[in-house]
Amino acid sequence: MQPYWRPNFSNPATLPDIKVVRTDFIINFIAVTLVLIVGFYVLQREYRAYALGNTIEDMERRIRVADPDDNLNLKMSDRFREATRHIVELERFFGSPVMAHEFLAMMSELRPEGLIFNVISVSEGIKKQGTKSFAEYRVNMSGEVKDPLMLSAFKKSLQSSSFVQGNSNMEYEIDESLQTRNAKTGIFPYRMMIVISPKQAEAAKEGAEG
Repeated sequence: MQPYWRPNFSNPATLPDIKVVRTDFIINFIAVTLVLIVGFYVLQREYRAYALGNTIEDMERRIRVADPDDNLNLKMSDRFREATRHIVELERFFGSPVMAHEFLAMMSELRPEGLIFNVISVSEGIKKQGTKSFAEYRVNMSGEVKDPLMLSAFKKSLQSSSFVQGNSNMEYEIDESLQTRNAKTGIFPYRMMIVISPKQAEAAKEGAEG
């Protein structure tokens, strides 16, 4: 081995660090940054969970406090719905061309002696003609009559009455049927039906047939 041309008196342990980039500092910085990011993320999640828990608890408290008021509102809503149903029925009753009290009074005046009413009912149905819908009313009567001619006379009285002739916007169709005479009483059971429908519906029907 070739000896040094001069002796080396330097001590490497005592010499200063002259590296351009300190890698230890960068590694430490990255590690601390990662720890801070993870800690911030964990704290953020914990804060959100805490805030959500408080919100849920507050909402549950509000629900418990508002529960009696809600029950009261539901009861009032049911009463309002029931009242609305009665109002709708009342509007339909007064909107019908057949007024119950007026109809019964008129029937009593036109009824001949010997003709008995057993059942009188009024029903409403929705009929459709093409694309238009209209309300159709049916008056059904049943009873007993001593003489079949009385039933025919009663039908003619109905056809010429103000009940039929007084409303020019409605069409009236009266049909009666006589049943077999009762051998014991000598009385004929009968049925009569009055169909009331708007005239425009009848006109539309005639136009469609034409």
